[in-house]
Amino acid sequence: MARNGARSLRIGRTPPSLRELTTVRIRNAILHMHYKPRQKLTERQLCAETGVSRTSIREALRQLETEGLVERLPRRGLVVAAVSPSEARQIYEVRLALETTLSRLFVERASDKDVDALRVACDAIETDMGREPVTNYVRSLDRFFDILLRGAGNDVARGILRTLRARISYLRALTAEASGPEREKETLAIMRGVVDAAIRRDADEIARRCHAMVDRSARYAIALLTEHERQASGPADHGPRPRKRVLAPRKPRAGSPAKAR
Repeated sequence: MARNGARSLRIGRTPPSLRELTTVRIRNAILHMHYKPRQKLTERQLCAETGVSRTSIREALRQLETEGLVERLPRRGLVVAAVSPSEARQIYEVRLALETTLSRLFVERASDKDVDALRVACDAIETDMGREPVTNYVRSLDRFFDILLRGAGNDVARGILRTLRARISYLRALTAEASGPEREKETLAIMRGVVDAAIRRDADEIARRCHAMVDRSARYAIALLTEHERQASGPADHGPRPRKRVLAPRKPRAGSPAKAR
């Protein structure tokens, strides 16, 4: 009887629901800047673009609102959330506190298989670096940190960071889109250092590397967001605008047609 009871509790693997698929599609559109910060989102517009019902759109927007990617403003309704420089600073402060400690735990607790997975994830970052679409590069970064956090064996800390995941991915997309080849090479060198420290089981070195990596990302993201806010507020009282930094073009994927100038 116990066996029959246990068997009756088994849950079959089911495909994602339409609500889940809709949420993923709109979330990706926000993270990849298809919908810009502060852009108004209407159910009619989203229904037309996704081809799903208003019910699915409403449920997806509710989920994205809890993730902090969508916010409801008085007299405007739902808009794409904009991460302010202050909010970004706080997010990176949480990452600095947790990820530095979790990197030490990774060295102590991770299996050799986890360490090898971290190395493979770093190789994937190098493969996707400098290529379009930039979202592949961001996914590779997400995967690297997922492996690092999982191998640390602290589910409570992972859960805290999971609540910030959407906004962390947003900030990664922002910085990745603005990064030139030299910055990407520096990022890869730091991440290689994290992997090397993990292989050598050097807790002090991996913590130092992770701290440097997050701190560097924080300074870059906050500078970008501050500049975006300055541009959005207009030129008044700011004096002459500095010249835009010219970024080297990304290498197109093999077989991709070159953009006409």
